[in-house]
Amino acid sequence: MRNLYTIFGILMLLAFTSCNTVRVSSDYDRNADFSQYKTFAFHQKGLADLKMNDLDKRRIVEAIGQTLSSKGMTAATAETNADLVINLSAKSKTRVNVDPYYDPWWGGPYWGASQRVHQYKEGSIILDFIDRRQNTLVWQGVGEGLNVSDIERKATKIPLAVEEILAKYPPKRK
Repeated sequence: MRNLYTIFGILMLLAFTSCNTVRVSSDYDRNADFSQYKTFAFHQKGLADLKMNDLDKRRIVEAIGQTLSSKGMTAATAETNADLVINLSAKSKTRVNVDPYYDPWWGGPYWGASQRVHQYKEGSIILDFIDRRQNTLVWQGVGEGLNVSDIERKATKIPLAVEEILAKYPPKRK
């Protein structure tokens, strides 16, 4: 019976962890007082230089704005009025999955074995939060592993990825 509980626990853990949209990590300045940051703006030159289509760029900016607003922050009218300036960057790389495929009609893994090859673009979103007054990076959040080749699901996955990244902002004091 104990083995059954162990197997059930492992399956639940796999189900829980597979729901994540991206792999998230963050780093921050341990000396920064994050309670002082009340307003934010986007680094406009960074947005203009971002190599991403306008739809995805708009999805990310809107998701950041909504998530930070839900945390009590306010969008500033200009970079010069903001406590934090957010620089957004993104990158993608081509990934290849090779899945073994066994044709049951030809005897399974020994007869007629073949492989399926699937190629897709994997994207990363990097958010840099810069203290405008000090002009220093105070927080960075990274989300990796977003399938950007899946056009139909990008509209829902991008905001979820941004939300997962910003779940680590502001950092919790230990």
